[in-house]
Amino acid sequence: MKRIIIIEDDIHLAHLLQENINEIENLECKQIYPNPVAFLNNPIEADIYLLDIVMPEMNGLEAIEKILKLFPNTTIVMNTIKDDSETIFQALQLGASGYIDKQSFHTNFEEVFSSIENGGAYMTPKIARKVITFFNQPRSISVQLTEREKDIVNGILDGLSYKLIADRYEIAIDTVRMNIKKVYRKLNINSKSELFKMIGNKQRF
Repeated sequence: MKRIIIIEDDIHLAHLLQENINEIENLECKQIYPNPVAFLNNPIEADIYLLDIVMPEMNGLEAIEKILKLFPNTTIVMNTIKDDSETIFQALQLGASGYIDKQSFHTNFEEVFSSIENGGAYMTPKIARKVITFFNQPRSISVQLTEREKDIVNGILDGLSYKLIADRYEIAIDTVRMNIKKVYRKLNINSKSELFKMIGNKQRF
């Protein structure tokens, strides 16, 4: 029997979810918490936590690590109306094993738990598309580059050879090579193609 705990501030919805869960064979939901703080004040271990994001006192994203610290072998599934790519990615990065659009949860209910029970993860199609789009988008560079390193990157993005980059900025070609190595190390990449994929063809410093 898989134990489910719901952490959801919409009590009407929480009870509806609980009823649906208890109708599924081998699933049981006895506990509902109105927010993560209430849960953390009286934590109970479960196999799966259905966790909302927008809640009073503490949001669901903040709660993910705290729950996993208490019960590292549990599974957390986000059940929320928040469907922007950054929030989805952050939840998965923090340790959530699934992300569900709350508005369509009822249509995917049994599939959600079946996927998790078999060791997988689950995202409703709408969320999955957003995740794919997120990973396919060029990422902005967040590490700190020196002005010279930015010049070198711009030269690479403009398709210039090391010699032409050196000529553009009136520096030695060895200086170009040295700065490229520094950039790759900072960005944890190994090639020009990875640099293009990371920041895209249109971005310049």
